[in-house]
Amino acid sequence: MRVLVTGATGFIGKNMVEGLLKNGYEVTCVSRRKIAKDTFKKPVKNIVLDLQEIEKIEKYMEDIDVIIHIAAQLGHYGIPYQYYYQVNYLATAKLAKLAVKYDIKQFILCSAPFVVGLGGRNTKEEEPYSPADAYSETKMLAELGVIHICEGKIPYTILRPSYVYGKEDVRRTALYRSIKKKYFVLTTSGKAYLQPTYVSDIVDGFLLAILNKKAYNEIINLGGEECLAKEYLECIARHVNSKLIHINIGYPLSIFIANIVDYISKKILHKAGFVNRGRIDFFAKDHSCNLDKAKKLLGYQPKVNLEKGIRMSIQWSKQNGYL
Repeated sequence: MRVLVTGATGFIGKNMVEGLLKNGYEVTCVSRRKIAKDTFKKPVKNIVLDLQEIEKIEKYMEDIDVIIHIAAQLGHYGIPYQYYYQVNYLATAKLAKLAVKYDIKQFILCSAPFVVGLGGRNTKEEEPYSPADAYSETKMLAELGVIHICEGKIPYTILRPSYVYGKEDVRRTALYRSIKKKYFVLTTSGKAYLQPTYVSDIVDGFLLAILNKKAYNEIINLGGEECLAKEYLECIARHVNSKLIHINIGYPLSIFIANIVDYISKKILHKAGFVNRGRIDFFAKDHSCNLDKAKKLLGYQPKVNLEKGIRMSIQWSKQNGYL
């Protein structure tokens, strides 16, 4: 069986391809740049194109059984809304239409829990949409587009991985370095509930969903065990041989200072501040999702606890020169 994976050289995508190959699937990788021969342990087929020209993928569709669409534009300062719209929504809709045209056996979309907003604990899949930024809004549109295009024609599955970290996660290494050097300061209570999920558990969830009839036409959360923000940050500090600096000045004052820093940084340096409202909110507001549906329909059970996951993440970061 051949599975097409978009975003195959990204953090989740690369781990997904490795998981698929390990489980005997043939994999076609879609990436913006050519994949080096030694990237994966087994050979893969590589389609090189940008998501904005996703139509060019049509000539390869007859060989595909299942599509796992992971590629997306993540949230970054300075990216215009139109680009998020083109990459996260339009490209997804076009790919879903091709999946229908070629009668693909299943279209799996990698979405995000943030489509229902930030600030909820143990949120279920049926919570109303409440996107807070361009990224989450266009991911919401992608979900709605897949449902509208695929429903009644081919099976679709929408999976929402919660706060994924681990091997190949370059973005998180900045946090590890700042905690190691004691640049990071937790300025709120640290009592918000997070749901850090090691990437192998997310890959397991996707594998369990492939051609699983119980997953057809469903939206399903994937995640790990809950922990407090302070517990998460202290775990990182232990594994980088440092200590978390925690000065609780409260949420309102934290936001006030963050807004000033962010404003000055954007005006002078033309980039987001090293501290901003989004970063304060991430560790000050609950964001965890309910896993009952994943456990019931997929038999999903996260295997990697926080201590083990952070240890492996830090080891990978050191081995690859990020720490």
